[in-house]
Amino acid sequence: MNYLSRLSVVAGIISMASLGCNSGQREQPAVASLDKRTPVPLPADAQQAVLREMRQMLGAVGGAMDAAAKDDTTALLAAIAPARSAAAADPAIEALLPPEWKELAERTHGGFDSLAVAVRRTHGPAALKDTVLTHLARVSGSCTSCHETFRVVVR
Repeated sequence: MNYLSRLSVVAGIISMASLGCNSGQREQPAVASLDKRTPVPLPADAQQAVLREMRQMLGAVGGAMDAAAKDDTTALLAAIAPARSAAAADPAIEALLPPEWKELAERTHGGFDSLAVAVRRTHGPAALKDTVLTHLARVSGSCTSCHETFRVVVR
């Protein structure tokens, strides 16, 4: 499978995972009962902060793929910076989240940290693309697990 085909597969997976995001609208009881994911009730401001963090991670994935396609290590590192552990949600919000969520979040942010380390050690366009695809496949797996398990609701 060539690079563009693999890139297309990763983009498709990420698009599907993003469908698991709850827009913040209160659901009708019939719809909520069909959704078997664990509801995570948060105050509206915390919910928006969590959703903003998810969008930053999704943007980091897209930015990393774009930069890897252009063999631009500097742009790649800049693209993933907002998704690394240092940019994770503040402790007050983390205290409101279930332990399983926090484990998945740490794994996801850690995946971006690992990608940054690997990118700095990688030389050559083909190696860079393979490194990015390998790491983003792991990251997207963590994203998918979280979106399959949880849904954010406003309390």
